[in-house]
Amino acid sequence: MPYDDTRSADDILSAIHILANLIGGAYSDHLDDMGITVPEWRVVLTLARYPGSTATEITDRWAMDKMAISRAIQRQEKAGNIQRKRNPDDRRSFRLSLTSSGDSLYEKIVPVANERYQTLVSSLSRRELGSLHKSLDKLIARATEMDN
Repeated sequence: MPYDDTRSADDILSAIHILANLIGGAYSDHLDDMGITVPEWRVVLTLARYPGSTATEITDRWAMDKMAISRAIQRQEKAGNIQRKRNPDDRRSFRLSLTSSGDSLYEKIVPVANERYQTLVSSLSRRELGSLHKSLDKLIARATEMDN
């Protein structure tokens, strides 16, 4: 569906949803080739950047459904890409990390993911990108307040 830039400013949330869906689609074909879903990629990406994260931390970072993250973790653990270790600070949870197989999966996916990211953001000037980032941070902060 082509984006209609004649929409009013009050339709910004629709534009954000459309963008999120289009971005997911832009990545999903490469992820499909790697045998991994978008939620699974988000888990792998998070653990590559923040080793030892818990499922709750990953869920919060992506503001995703807890069950979607749980299923993604289970699939990646079953595939041998993630390992769990009991969290010494909270015996009810687990710290997660990538295995060497998970590291290899990340290294296979990240170049294409980075290339697609650069292609997407190249449509904005540095100034526009900074302004967008600030605006999105404000919207995320407000939505977080509303959710609590």
